[in-house]
Amino acid sequence: MVKDTEYYDILGIAPEATAPEIKKAYRRKAMQTHPDKHPDDPEASAKFQAVGEAYQVLSDPDLRKRYDEFGKDDAVPQQGFEDAGEFFTTMFGGDGFKDWIGEFSLLKELTEAQKQEQEQEQAQENAEASGETGVELHNADKAAATAAAQNKKMSKEQRQKLLEAEQKRREEMMQQVDELAKKLGDRIDKYVLAEKAGHLDEFARKLDQEIEDLKLESFGLELLYLIARVYKTKANNFIISKKTFGFSRVFTGTRDNARTVKSAYNLLSTGLDAQKSIEEMSKVNPDDLDQYERAKFESMMAGKALGVMWAMSKFELERKLKEVCNKILNDKNVSKRDRIAKAKAMLYIADKFSHAKRSPEEAEEARVFEELILGAQEKQNKKHRL
Repeated sequence: MVKDTEYYDILGIAPEATAPEIKKAYRRKAMQTHPDKHPDDPEASAKFQAVGEAYQVLSDPDLRKRYDEFGKDDAVPQQGFEDAGEFFTTMFGGDGFKDWIGEFSLLKELTEAQKQEQEQEQAQENAEASGETGVELHNADKAAATAAAQNKKMSKEQRQKLLEAEQKRREEMMQQVDELAKKLGDRIDKYVLAEKAGHLDEFARKLDQEIEDLKLESFGLELLYLIARVYKTKANNFIISKKTFGFSRVFTGTRDNARTVKSAYNLLSTGLDAQKSIEEMSKVNPDDLDQYERAKFESMMAGKALGVMWAMSKFELERKLKEVCNKILNDKNVSKRDRIAKAKAMLYIADKFSHAKRSPEEAEEARVFEELILGAQEKQNKKHRL
């Protein structure tokens, strides 16, 4: 018996709902109440916020327990409720994938770069407004001299910041690799123990339940397939190399390098295609378009940007996951037999991930959900630019 059912009622679920059922209900209600779908409803934002608040409580086991026992007043997140719009626009996997893939550093770096750019623009505006150059020049010469001085100064600062950012990125990447290798190693150990004890069905049941949850995340199915591909490739290459006393590494290494080059080429092609499209679209004046055409135009522009971000994020993730697999499979402190067992566990997980499927209803929800994320993300970017 729960003290209050308001949050459950908002999502349209029973108090006994499981975590996947809560997530499915949230996605459905978030799409139904999204302000973009109700431009003429003044209460649309409040309804959308209520759905986000309900999910933030019910998706957190501790908050949900407190809510069930004591009600809303005792179930408020310590940091407060997140803005429903920002909470909704979690891209590329969401929190569910963190134990599998860590964080996308690209998205963090883009946010930081955008912040630095805004700070630079503000500094330039302040310098131009102050007019304190110490030299009386013609307005055009004065502006040119100020810009040249700032460019010289900023180029030096930018070089230093780039070096610091690159060093920080490498350190964070290695830290992520270590953490992900430990988490994957723990899962693999559970698989090995379950197989030896004849309890693999229980391990499979828990993994299947996790996959049911992961496939509902934004771009979740694509991430599951990517993880499966990396695990399968690295595990198979390792097993083959041990059977051939390492001779096969010449061929598997060449094949892996070819795939990396292909991924880099695809990334470059995606970027070039997007650049060409954006250059063409930049010739269009949005003010000359009607409301419908402008919305379509902005969605297309945002789609191109998202496509590049997704391609870059996948490239980054593949490299990271390969390092995670290498750390586990090349650990000389573990016997060859045990490492082969770990490789077989990777193959088992990869097989499960590669067979993940969405129902037609889930597939349609995912498509609409990701389209709404795209639109909301573009609005958020505009908000930051203002």
